[in-house]
Amino acid sequence: MSEQRLSPRFSRVLLAALWAVSLIASGGIGAYLASGAVVDRWVDSQASYTQSHMLILRQLRNGDDDAALALLEAQLNRDILSLLPDYYGNDRVTARTRARADATLRQARLYREEYPRPAGDAAVDVRRTLSGTTVDQE
Repeated sequence: MSEQRLSPRFSRVLLAALWAVSLIASGGIGAYLASGAVVDRWVDSQASYTQSHMLILRQLRNGDDDAALALLEAQLNRDILSLLPDYYGNDRVTARTRARADATLRQARLYREEYPRPAGDAAVDVRRTLSGTTVDQE
């Protein structure tokens, strides 16, 4: 029986094709798994926000305005800090999104000037954030 050998050129082409297919497949699997993690985090975050909103609504309906305001102010602090480029990495958002975040930070600064919060760890970080150069640019 005669043994047939593949030409060296054909072997290289076949090897390159197999490499490309495996790269595409692994990239697709990685993207699928990563998107699953992103969706999972988003749903978990939304569930947390929904629970928080229901608690605040219950407090408001029961006449506990001070507790509701305290929760909303704490959420605002957390949201302000999450808009910082240091928090999410400035290279991960578009210029349009960055501009919207900066505009929101400017609005938050005006709000905090009108309704200052008592000192606390998050309040100090938020004051520092709102006095930063990114926020001051108009």
